Amino acid sequence: MWRPPAMMLAVVLAIGAGACSSANLPQLPAGSAPVETGAVGGGVAEAVPIETTTIAQGTPTEVYALVAGGALRCWFGAGGPLKASHVFHAEAAPPADGGAAEIVVHERDPALRDQRGARAFRVAFMGNPGGVRVGITAIKVAAPLSELMARDVVVWASGGAGCQARALSPAPPQSAAPAQKSDQTKASRNSQR
Repeated sequence: MWRPPAMMLAVVLAIGAGACSSANLPQLPAGSAPVETGAVGGGVAEAVPIETTTIAQGTPTEVYALVAGGALRCWFGAGGPLKASHVFHAEAAPPADGGAAEIVVHERDPALRDQRGARAFRVAFMGNPGGVRVGITAIKVAAPLSELMARDVVVWASGGAGCQARALSPAPPQSAAPAQKSDQTKASRNSQR
């Protein structure tokens, strides 16, 4: 029976043990703070829910119509916070097929023919025994806008009105008061008479 030479076995074991050692790995300096893997922008990551679910009364098609109308008026209407930067896209199955629907807000990408870039916000509508399950997912919309958008969806799904997402938009400039006419202007008009 053949046995490997003892010297060869020792070399293989030495290489295997050397590969498991931490002698050549980089080390953190002593006293350094632990790395926060969820850190964003140098601060501690916010605990923002990624997905929210609510139950609304009605059929998926009815609730979808309420939310889509609210989103188009509020987020994408004149002066809406997403009008210039995002694209609205929706799909809905016929009510006879269950009426499941989905609204997706995409980042605007002018390089694409339909300008639908990465998904930023999603609302899904599914029939549920207790009503309609409305799933709200903020994918690339940061807080606090994503939180306001989620609140808007909940309000619209229950048949309410309003637009909380516009609270972050700057107020439209007020028209300037008519300028006071200077004494010279008045004097020149009086001299022409």
